[in-house]
Amino acid sequence: MTQKPINSLSRLASELDSEPEQSLIFERFLPASEVLEICENVGHRFRDRVYTPVVTLWMFLGQTLSPDHSCRDAVHRLNAWRVKHGKTKVDSNTTAYCEARLRLPEKVFQELSQRSATKCSQNAAGRWQWKGHDVKVVDGFTLTMPDTRENQREYPQQRGQKKGCGFPMMRCVMLFCLATGAALDLAMGPYRGKQTGENSLIQAINNLLFPGEILLADRYYATFGNIVQAIKGGYHVVMRSHHKRKIDFRRGFKQGSYDQIVTYEKPTCRPVWMSKQEYRECPAFILVRHVSYQVKRKGFRARRIILATTMLDANAYSVDDLADLYCRRWQVELDIRSLKTHMQMEHLRCKSPAMVRKEIYAHMIAYNLIRDLIVRTSIIYDVSPKSLSHKGTVQALNAFAQSLHAGSDRINALEAALYESIMEHPIGDRKPRIHPREIKRRPKSYKLMQKPRHAARRSAA
Repeated sequence: MTQKPINSLSRLASELDSEPEQSLIFERFLPASEVLEICENVGHRFRDRVYTPVVTLWMFLGQTLSPDHSCRDAVHRLNAWRVKHGKTKVDSNTTAYCEARLRLPEKVFQELSQRSATKCSQNAAGRWQWKGHDVKVVDGFTLTMPDTRENQREYPQQRGQKKGCGFPMMRCVMLFCLATGAALDLAMGPYRGKQTGENSLIQAINNLLFPGEILLADRYYATFGNIVQAIKGGYHVVMRSHHKRKIDFRRGFKQGSYDQIVTYEKPTCRPVWMSKQEYRECPAFILVRHVSYQVKRKGFRARRIILATTMLDANAYSVDDLADLYCRRWQVELDIRSLKTHMQMEHLRCKSPAMVRKEIYAHMIAYNLIRDLIVRTSIIYDVSPKSLSHKGTVQALNAFAQSLHAGSDRINALEAALYESIMEHPIGDRKPRIHPREIKRRPKSYKLMQKPRHAARRSAA
């Protein structure tokens, strides 16, 4: 059967706009016309069926926000809506829905994730800046996925684990907006292998750093190559100094107590991610500012921190200013926790590498949707986005999701009630935590798997 081409995006969009299954929040954040436009741009053609790209995408996003997270739950919720509105119930088997997700190109998910981050940042344009600069934070993390042959081939497990006893592992580097917490872009790669480190992966997303902005990162990124790229790109870096670099505050150009400007010389060995041409064009040395400050808050492991930055003007950017900015870097750890723990992305569920990547992008889109709701609430009530709970926003959206399908006469009141509910769950000023890194709940005393499960079953029989 030949597929029906998209003849009129405006006609299809108008038909979908009349469908109540379209959530108010999803429609405002990712309009149906925009989804269909991206499908046309990437050359994706589809037939007019139940699982259109728009419906499939919205079901996928709802699935990432649902506590259940299963495909069966997503199909049951679709059937509940269809029956409620006098439509025919579709088969509860998840095969058709899974095939619809598989048909959607990965490029559609990637483009939508980038657009979702852009929209969230545009709503906060000019707000919550640091000394007139937009600040972006980068950090890396790992994810696991089902132990299938396809996943193991592209994302191998750790070397220390026996075959069949571990899970495929992916390394990710994500760029966040410090003000809004939006996930701007993501670079993915295997956990091990050549050019799979965080410094290699960040090269795929550093095109989102623009002149005048600040890149905030931990000590792993404070290398000569990354700082040279920042100087060439016109943006600044504020990073903790690399642990292998020896720092002596008795040398260099002193600007104050524990405040110096030193030179970083070009390394003799070319970084694996840098081309020979880029390496030849690197200057012989660069100027970097080192500042050191003492951490007096209880509960912090580090007592003294040394920062490396390209912001050389001590009058415009004091040591206290830089210390306060770097202290906010911890926010990225909380944002990653929101993605991995609150939204259950730590262990993915799809069984092929392409679907795994789509699942990650779907989590990013849903995460940026939550961040957009937080930003809108912050603007209405004139508060900081970081003072509102991500988990509370997810709970509020899930609670209001069905009601937001109401008629137009109640939409505004429901939307206002949603924002008010989000505002009623502030994080507040937490006291410094001085608890040791220990857990109270004892794990169950199961043995760790030492051989594949099928072999263990045979030996136990």
